[in-house]
Amino acid sequence: MIAERRDRSRRLLLPVAEAAAEGGGHVVVGDDVAPLLDRIEARAAEAIERICGGAFPPAGEDRAHLALLFGLQILLGRGHRKRAAQVAEALGEVIGGSLPEAEDESEGSAAEGAVDEGERVRRALAAVPDFGRFLSARTWQLVRFPGRLLLTSDSPALLWTRPGSPVAHRWGLGGADEVRIPLDPRHALIIARHGPAGEVVRDLGDRHARALNRTVAESAAWMYYHPESDPLGEVELTSA
Repeated sequence: MIAERRDRSRRLLLPVAEAAAEGGGHVVVGDDVAPLLDRIEARAAEAIERICGGAFPPAGEDRAHLALLFGLQILLGRGHRKRAAQVAEALGEVIGGSLPEAEDESEGSAAEGAVDEGERVRRALAAVPDFGRFLSARTWQLVRFPGRLLLTSDSPALLWTRPGSPVAHRWGLGGADEVRIPLDPRHALIIARHGPAGEVVRDLGDRHARALNRTVAESAAWMYYHPESDPLGEVELTSA
């Protein structure tokens, strides 16, 4: 697998496991939670193999495990955690500005109001079951491509909103028209707020692959793709 930085400053050929470590995309969780996450990932991987092999749409446990995995990827993703920290910081400033000054307590109050990374991870994990149910209830569509046209990243589940969408002002899943997840170099899953065609398999080409790759790359720190492909060959990215 090729691992490449979003700013194109570093490009490595690595085994899959090493690529994940190099990208630094792992979130540290407690020993009591890690086995559960491992089981979810293992069962979701089996479900992905089945739907890419033609068993679509997923139902029952396959759909449940996939929804949980994608919920984890969104909630624990670098972009979502960064945005949550920004919201918490802004809220803390608003609340702090409305309180009377107290020199002796100011430092302690700031420390108590700060939410560290571990606490954000715990809150995200607590939200995963509800988040998974929201994802499961949406319309799932599988898109497939004729060759190895897709890349993935250290933030593989992406929220996407149409320009001018009436929900664009909302943050998180509530403001997303679609969740886009590359599954392998030829397949991606679209979890849509509205899908008039229903849960179908759609065959798409180079133009759609480039649009999907740009969505993925714009939110990445590290990008991953098959060494025999060139998914960014005609994709122009904004400045990192």
